Amino acid sequence: MKTKDLVLEEALKQFSEKGYAGTSMSDIAKPLGISKAALYKHFESKQQIFDIIIEESEKRFKEFLAELSTHFSRGDSDKTAGAGSGVSEIATGDDLCERVFSFVKFSLSDPYSVRVRHMLTMSQFQSKELAEMYSKRYVETMLDYYGELFEGLMEKGLMKRGDIRHLALMFYAPVIMYTGIWDREPGRAKECEEAIRKHVLIFYSLTKTK
Repeated sequence: MKTKDLVLEEALKQFSEKGYAGTSMSDIAKPLGISKAALYKHFESKQQIFDIIIEESEKRFKEFLAELSTHFSRGDSDKTAGAGSGVSEIATGDDLCERVFSFVKFSLSDPYSVRVRHMLTMSQFQSKELAEMYSKRYVETMLDYYGELFEGLMEKGLMKRGDIRHLALMFYAPVIMYTGIWDREPGRAKECEEAIRKHVLIFYSLTKTK
């Protein structure tokens, strides 16, 4: 692995453990056995390193969304990629569970995504900008995703009409809560998975039209 890649890998590790503000260039350099001065041969600043990590994480997240949309849009007359793609595939509560767990397990099992989330979780208390970034990535983006999904289900007559934003909030709040517990306490993984599944199935039964 090239030195530049090793630096980015170590920086993400340090950021995920100490947060952005709590990590110095020396903290990144020391485990690699290089001097702080050597880092500046590859990167102008700690901010540049952070920006590259965020850019890469955004790329990976968008690639995952694209793969997910492709999977769920197979056989659907709606060819537009997005959360609403493949809504006809959601014919049961288990189908909705499959879509939810695709996100949950990606979030918890992809090493890069896990460290980025931990980094932003730590850093949100150190910077208003990073707090806003955390909210956008893990709250607003997901609410928009489920809102689009529910809108698609309503248009196809598979979900009762209602306030889309409010339904997304009701649906996503328990999911993100149990995902956080699952992440912090791996020993409770089975409990959290069962709780998420039960929540999704109850939500589906209360909102389905048939």
